[in-house]
Amino acid sequence: MAFLNLPNLNRLKLDHRDLRAFAILTLFFGFLAGVAGVVISSRMAKANRVNELLVSRICLECDLDRTDLEKANLERAELKDTTLRESNLSQANLKKANLNRAILSAANLSRANLNDAKLDEAILNQVDLTEASLNGADLGGAYLGDAILKNAQFVNADLSDANLARANLYQTNLRDADLGDVNLSRADLQLADLRRTDLGGSDLDNANLANANLARANLPRSDLNHANLTRANLQDANFGSANLSLTDLSNADLSRAYLGEADLSGANLSGAILVTTNLAKADLTNASLVGADLSGVNLRRADLTGANLSGVDLSTAKFCKTKMPDESIDNRDCAPS
Repeated sequence: MAFLNLPNLNRLKLDHRDLRAFAILTLFFGFLAGVAGVVISSRMAKANRVNELLVSRICLECDLDRTDLEKANLERAELKDTTLRESNLSQANLKKANLNRAILSAANLSRANLNDAKLDEAILNQVDLTEASLNGADLGGAYLGDAILKNAQFVNADLSDANLARANLYQTNLRDADLGDVNLSRADLQLADLRRTDLGGSDLDNANLANANLARANLPRSDLNHANLTRANLQDANFGSANLSLTDLSNADLSRAYLGEADLSGANLSGAILVTTNLAKADLTNASLVGADLSGVNLRRADLTGANLSGVDLSTAKFCKTKMPDESIDNRDCAPS
């Protein structure tokens, strides 16, 4: 057995270990190179898609996440079902573009032109639409939760069934827009222009509408529980059968508004203007009307149980089967039988 050289045998074993380690390192770096190749290839493919989009204005079901399209001209572009998450579309021209069911989560669309664009069922959560123009746009069923819409234009836009929960709509122009059955719970609508807007069946629970203009707006069956409507212009608005319980309407102008069968229980109407307002069959239990102007108000069949009428002149108010704060019934204006 003299031919067996133990040092050579140990060296052979070490060489095998080195070869195994080398093989593992080769595979690892090969994997990294493959990943890098995929990433580079993906970026090149996206760049090609962007270049093709800018020329053809068509990119259906494309992945354009985190793409820089600032000031891009995409008028009438076909972007249906495309993803544009966190993309920069600031000041882009998307007039009459088709973005139905597109995903634009957290995208920057500030000052973009989206007039007459199609955004049916689009996902726009946390999107920035500051000073953007969406006049005549179709956003039916779109999701805009937590979106920033400050000073944006939505004149004649269709937002029916859209979700704008917690959205920032400060000074936004929604004049003549369709907001039927929309979710605006906890939204900020301070100083918003909502003249002649249709808000029938909408959810405005805890919304802030201080100083907003809702003249001639249509809000039948809407939920404004705990909403803030201080100093709002509500002239000629329709609140038929609306829920205004615990709502703050202090110093609001409700002249000629219709609140028939509305729930105003616990509402704050201190200093409000209710000149010739129709409150027939309204629930005003425990409401505060301190210092309110009730000239010519219609309170027929209204319930004023527990209401605070301090400093209120009721000489021209209309009563018939009206339950007064002390639960007595006032019939002074009932038609003679």
